Amino acid sequence: MDPDIEPVILANSKFSIDLLKQLCKDPKKNVFFSPLSISSALGLVLLGATPRPDQPPNPTADQLSTALHFKNMRIMYHYLYEELYKEGEYKYDKKRSLQLVNRLYGEQTVDFKEDFLDMCEEWCFASFRTVDFKKNPAAAREKINSWVKDKTYEKLKDLLDPQDVSKDTRLALISAVYFEKKWATGFKTMAPNKKDMMVMMVKTDKLPLGTIPHNQNKKLPAEAQILEIPYENHHLSMIIILPNDTEDLPKLVDSITYEKIMEWTEPDNMILTDVNVEMPKFKLQESYGLNEALQALGITELFSDQCDLPNMSSEKLKMSKVVHKSGIEVDEKGTVAVAGDGEDVNKTLRDDPPTPITVKPPFLFFIRHNSTKSIVFWGRFISP
Repeated sequence: MDPDIEPVILANSKFSIDLLKQLCKDPKKNVFFSPLSISSALGLVLLGATPRPDQPPNPTADQLSTALHFKNMRIMYHYLYEELYKEGEYKYDKKRSLQLVNRLYGEQTVDFKEDFLDMCEEWCFASFRTVDFKKNPAAAREKINSWVKDKTYEKLKDLLDPQDVSKDTRLALISAVYFEKKWATGFKTMAPNKKDMMVMMVKTDKLPLGTIPHNQNKKLPAEAQILEIPYENHHLSMIIILPNDTEDLPKLVDSITYEKIMEWTEPDNMILTDVNVEMPKFKLQESYGLNEALQALGITELFSDQCDLPNMSSEKLKMSKVVHKSGIEVDEKGTVAVAGDGEDVNKTLRDDPPTPITVKPPFLFFIRHNSTKSIVFWGRFISP
């Protein structure tokens, strides 16, 4: 792995956990978001705020750099994007199974600096387009939504709502992620549960299973189980964190750190185990205005009149709104509905009965690119 990728992964992982804790403040709501999408978009703003050596310190840049965990590190997202894309099997039915795209839409009357646009292209392959926010914000919104819809293969159809753009909008930073993948081995659908109407699915397989805390000596009771379910080709996995007591999930979320995630998922904790897994099919569609959460992480000047983006434009600009929409659909075939049949359930004969694992809400999960250990999505499933 290219050493230039490691700072990106470290920064994104830490930021993802900080944002997870903010979005989980309401204990009754489902949560689903892509930290990689959000941090790469905010990183483009940081490019516009970072002062040159001959310029004075910039509080806007300092706040962004601190919240994104970019301090004293050289961050280049395109190295990570190249690593995510390099496996040929990500091409499926003329589509990428994992697609990350960035684009800036600027008001056509604003003079955006060429050096800034060049840096965006180098930093994470972000392209730039002009639109007429001032005279026709509705047409500008339609153009942006059409591009996102095309890049997500029509899964995300209305990223921006009418209230998200106006004649005063000067810049829209758009980052979209699309993911569609079959399980390495499929599940079998069970009859609906009459009590909660959840449709469960089941499979018997050999999967990495661990405990939280990492407790190989078994002297302390486990707070939770952690289970890895790989997607086909094993380049990505869903990691499920299942508390032993449902009341303990908020405390578990509050305790998460980057170091603990690394410890919980290290090989000597995640032991290949014969398991019989039951888990629900589920679908989440979440939409966030992230201003409040980002301000809680210390990014305040970006939304104020003190916002300073000198490398972006000679005009005075500030961020009015950060919008993030995401969705996930998990079924017996994989994540997001995939055309074609899923693989059958493994039915290997074993001497010992498999360990039963029943995954029911509430639980946490994240989707990870395994070779880089980069977190692409975080989620919390509370209720259907």
